[in-house]
Amino acid sequence: MKKILLFNILIIIGVFTVIAYASVTLQYFTGKTNADGILLEWKTIDESGTSYFDIERSANTPDNFVSIKQISATGNNSYYTYQDNGVNLNQRTSSIYYYRLKCVTSSSSYSYTYTISVTHSISGIKSTWGSIKAIFR
Repeated sequence: MKKILLFNILIIIGVFTVIAYASVTLQYFTGKTNADGILLEWKTIDESGTSYFDIERSANTPDNFVSIKQISATGNNSYYTYQDNGVNLNQRTSSIYYYRLKCVTSSSSYSYTYTISVTHSISGIKSTWGSIKAIFR
């Protein structure tokens, strides 16, 4: 497996920030907490040669990433979402989760996007309701 050198190019066009990696150009990559977990969203401008995106997550530290999902690339100017329901929904304190995309080409070379962090917390009411729903599953 080849590892390609990661390079970033930052271009600002009007109100859009475009970030180019070795195999993909992203318009944005974001995450937000919700009652079910964390929703990740990203939009590509150019993903020529990209075969798939490997979503990686690390909990409470940006050092120990693990792969949680692979999503096939669909072509230039595409919008992607992934709902991460694997975060701990029953804890009462907030946790920080870190995410990055591993952009893999058809020749198995890859590059990583920048890392985003999302603080996940749910209210006591939602936590209690989630525990009640779990009893009846």
